[in-house]
Amino acid sequence: MGMIVNKSYIKRHRKGFVICHWLNAVSFFMLFLTALPLYIPSFGDFYRAVGPYYFQVLHRAFGVLYLATPVIGLFIARNGYKRLITEATHFTKEDIEFQKKFPPELIGGQPDLPKQGFYNGGEKMNILLQAALWVVLAVTGVILWFGVDWSPVLRTWAIPIHSIAAGVGFAAALGHAYLAFVVNPDSVHGMKDGTVKAAYALHHHESWVDELVRDGKVTREEVEAAAKH
Repeated sequence: MGMIVNKSYIKRHRKGFVICHWLNAVSFFMLFLTALPLYIPSFGDFYRAVGPYYFQVLHRAFGVLYLATPVIGLFIARNGYKRLITEATHFTKEDIEFQKKFPPELIGGQPDLPKQGFYNGGEKMNILLQAALWVVLAVTGVILWFGVDWSPVLRTWAIPIHSIAAGVGFAAALGHAYLAFVVNPDSVHGMKDGTVKAAYALHHHESWVDELVRDGKVTREEVEAAAKH
């Protein structure tokens, strides 16, 4: 299949990467949901009706899936993860400029954004944040699960750190969802079948489009024609 799909879309992500994205999203949401009764009293009746044991089993099961998703990605989305890591750990002056100019778009503005690569500056920040939270949640989660006979001090610190990291992660997830569904709904399509509108790609990832043109995977004329559909 060529880079241009259905005349107006351009291929961005492979199927394996899309699957890993949703495995990560669903497992994190379910982790948050199964832990919520511990922090919100109004969920107490539901928690007691289902039973703490079953909530714990579900929490641990989704915890394993959450931790395993990057490992799964090494088998079904290796190239996607390789690019994600490479780009997210390399910031350019255009990425910094993007951070400065992007805020007006949050309220419906159309700022003149600098050219961005496969991942724009905002996506890179989110990737790094989620990676850091994954490490914190993984380490503290393992301590809370298996550390019954470990240092009481270690477990005491693991509880608030785990909770804070989960709260920050949920807030970041809400922000990510807002940006995807409200600010840039065209980006959501990239996590449906791996394609995004050519017009969106030109506006938010033009350096990536230039890369595709240089590599001979698509012509500039084809992308611009697709952007008009």
